[in-house]
Amino acid sequence: MQRRNVALAVAALASVVAGAEASAQEIPDGTITVIQPKPVLRRHRVSLTPRVGTTINDAVLRQWTVGGSLSLNISERLFIGGTFEAFDFGGALGGTTGAYEDVIETTAAVPEVAPLEWYGGLDVGFVPLYGKFVLFNKAIGYFDLYVSAGAGAVSSAGETHGGGAVAAGANLYFNRWLGVNTEFRDRLTIEDLPVGGRSLTNTVTGTVGLVILMPFNFRYTYDEGAQ
Repeated sequence: MQRRNVALAVAALASVVAGAEASAQEIPDGTITVIQPKPVLRRHRVSLTPRVGTTINDAVLRQWTVGGSLSLNISERLFIGGTFEAFDFGGALGGTTGAYEDVIETTAAVPEVAPLEWYGGLDVGFVPLYGKFVLFNKAIGYFDLYVSAGAGAVSSAGETHGGGAVAAGANLYFNRWLGVNTEFRDRLTIEDLPVGGRSLTNTVTGTVGLVILMPFNFRYTYDEGAQ
């Protein structure tokens, strides 16, 4: 009995130190099992993710993007939402690169580019992996990795047409509702180029931002009768 009390006391102390509502349960062989709940829950919460980034796959055209996503987490692994991004800043940011001029000087040919003005679409996503890690043997960080695919509208060269997008990203959480986000997104469009005609074009961006989960807090619920 004394050994059992000591085990329960240690389990309770561990749950306080970890800052989570751990539950202790005795199984038939007398072993005390402590289960620490997942520290960040996505299910039934809304994710707001503002981002900034730049294109990374075109050597002759560099564009900057500002936008973000708003998603509803159906479960811990599934989410649906929308993404909107702006690319056109009146020439103040981005544009053709030095490689663009080099191609003209070397080949006397003008590279065809298809700069985006904006993209907006709907996404369906899946979280295949989440967990935690220890940083410098002191702090514990919590993360999840996700992939998504969707379709929407793209504006380029003053015209709006359909397009699709695939993305992969990661969230690293500071607490129950705030974290940092990094994402790679590829937008697939059919562009009507002056010389090349209709051509499949992809625009890949790398972005960073914040992830904000709402409501800011949550409570665990347990099955009735759980110990």
